[in-house]
Amino acid sequence: MLDRIIAAAALATLTGYLGIFVFSVPRPALFVVTGFVLVLVFYDFWDQLFRNGKR
Repeated sequence: MLDRIIAAAALATLTGYLGIFVFSVPRPALFVVTGFVLVLVFYDFWDQLFRNGKR
């Protein structure tokens, strides 16, 4: 349970940092790369959260 809390805190911290970074340096390519990174991170978090040892 503690690992899920730490993962959620890390996810929130990364999202906040990238949000500040994207709005400080407004470049279209940066929006695309940041969006791609966040999609991968959220997918990994979701997969780890609900996998429960199925693999």
